[in-house]
Amino acid sequence: MEIEEKVQLLNNLNTKKLIQDIQEQENKLETLLLAEAKFRSENVGYLASYGDDCTQVKAILADLALEPPVEADGKKATVAKVESWLRQQRSTKPTLVEAIWYQNQVTFQCENNRVAIEMAKKRMESLKGLLGLRTAQIEFLRE
Repeated sequence: MEIEEKVQLLNNLNTKKLIQDIQEQENKLETLLLAEAKFRSENVGYLASYGDDCTQVKAILADLALEPPVEADGKKATVAKVESWLRQQRSTKPTLVEAIWYQNQVTFQCENNRVAIEMAKKRMESLKGLLGLRTAQIEFLRE
């Protein structure tokens, strides 16, 4: 292969654009990671684990549990009735309903952020794989 052909092939590999794309993807990933950290920091009280409530919802429920319902005869309600009453409050007590709604919104946004971060990582891995291929092609053309 002649030198002009090799030069033409090297130019067609467009590695400069590929390196720029990798840098852009790294910047995008960094931006996504910083945004996720900021979002979590701003909403730390509403971060819930799967199957469990966030600290804000737990605090409201704890406050409600301090004033459980009283039976018609003036006696304290049973533990089962208090638990049932607290479950009912999740859909009737406005502050609790709002806290649960916001908890769900925060959980949804965290999941969206996680997906965006994973996709950015995958794109960056693909670009780096392509760069590896281009590097091998350049090595081949050097010979």
